[in-house]
Amino acid sequence: MTVVVNQSARQLPSLCAVILIVFLFWFFLGHTIFALFLGLSTMTNVMSSLDIYLTREGITMLLFGGVVGAGFATVLYMISVLALPLLLDREVDFVTAMITSFQYVASRPVVLLGWGAFLAALVFLAMLPGLLGLLVALPVAGHASWHLYALAKAGLAQPPAGETAGEVVR
Repeated sequence: MTVVVNQSARQLPSLCAVILIVFLFWFFLGHTIFALFLGLSTMTNVMSSLDIYLTREGITMLLFGGVVGAGFATVLYMISVLALPLLLDREVDFVTAMITSFQYVASRPVVLLGWGAFLAALVFLAMLPGLLGLLVALPVAGHASWHLYALAKAGLAQPPAGETAGEVVR
């Protein structure tokens, strides 16, 4: 709890606000996509909702919404995967942390996007037993992500060929 209290005067709340704003926009865009593809269709119960999704418009909406959602998820992951632990570990501003995280993921996309896909699959599987699996999966994923950050921190000190280290690592 002291970590959270100590962060209130630092940059972490600003990054959390950015994540929240992007999530709210993503949520609004999801509603807009639903309205554009399905119009005035109502979601009265589970059985009728499934029938709506199996129409041509419903399948098109699911595909388009999935692509848009994957884009938002990827961008949010890229700006936050290293930015959150970086803000806990060092005195940097949240914009620098987001840029550093984005650049690091972009320089090593296979490994880090693979890690993101693994986290998504882990959370999905943890939600299957009535969300109870999240009690185990989230702390383990958080701990593993901190170790990923520790490995990345060593990599931040030595950037890929042709790049220079930013102010974050000095």
